[in-house]
Amino acid sequence: MFVQVVRGVVADPAATFARLDDWLERLAPGAAGWLGTTAGVTADGELVSFVRFASAADARRSSDRVEQGLWWAGSVLLFTGDVVFDNYDDVELVGDGGADGAGTVEVLLGRTRRGRSAQELGARLAALTADPATGAIGGLLGHHDDGQFTHALWFCRSVSARAEPVLDPRSLRAGRLVGVDVRVLRLQSLWFGSPERAGRPA
Repeated sequence: MFVQVVRGVVADPAATFARLDDWLERLAPGAAGWLGTTAGVTADGELVSFVRFASAADARRSSDRVEQGLWWAGSVLLFTGDVVFDNYDDVELVGDGGADGAGTVEVLLGRTRRGRSAQELGARLAALTADPATGAIGGLLGHHDDGQFTHALWFCRSVSARAEPVLDPRSLRAGRLVGVDVRVLRLQSLWFGSPERAGRPA
């Protein structure tokens, strides 16, 4: 699986989700290899979108379409500043991966410490999904050889009311797995797109 993570601050989450609805209706049917998208916005307006493809080649073909370029030219105007793209060829699923029935998604961004592997981090985070008390449904972990990673966990709707995120970077720092610059984002306004919603088989 290939995952592209798109991040940036948006001024109007509702308009952003409407733009994604437009992509789902007009462009998704022609996006061969597209497996689904989860997008969400934090309380302070930061958007994170996980766009999943069967392969990097499928993602490139989708991106190279003329209609995709035109759609993005209009979409980028919704952001108030720079947009960050992280592309991951090396992706591990946690549990069953994401779920469209989730109520919230927590995102962990950072870099593993030198000498520590993404596999160690993945094992630590996978333990969360094994504990029913956390409400974790599943997730994914994308990482690069230099240690940079993006991890996301999907949680059931009952977790949305919790005041604090389940992912705690302090415990990961204490275990000397990650650096001091690790961030946790909590996405509570969510948008889901799937091939089924676009009217074609996965």
